[in-house]
Amino acid sequence: MRLSEERVAVLARMICDRLLDEELVDLEIAENDFVFQIENLILKDLKIEDEIDEEATTFLLKTKPNLEEGSTEWDVELERKKEEFSIARGYVSF
Repeated sequence: MRLSEERVAVLARMICDRLLDEELVDLEIAENDFVFQIENLILKDLKIEDEIDEEATTFLLKTKPNLEEGSTEWDVELERKKEEFSIARGYVSF
């Protein structure tokens, strides 16, 4: 995962605070529950990205064993596969 759970917790709190400060949400749940939900959404998204990355890497290792990991060609193929797997899952990365 690209971010630690501690960093995700900080980001979730910052997002929640900003939404509340700007009065963009009207909470019907406790603020801590709202922060927890945002944190879980971020973690779920990061987990999906990790799964796609792992799936694409595994695919390339099996189907293109002559590609050297870390090479430009590897990186191009990896990004192409990650995009393909993302589309297949209906996942949109930012």
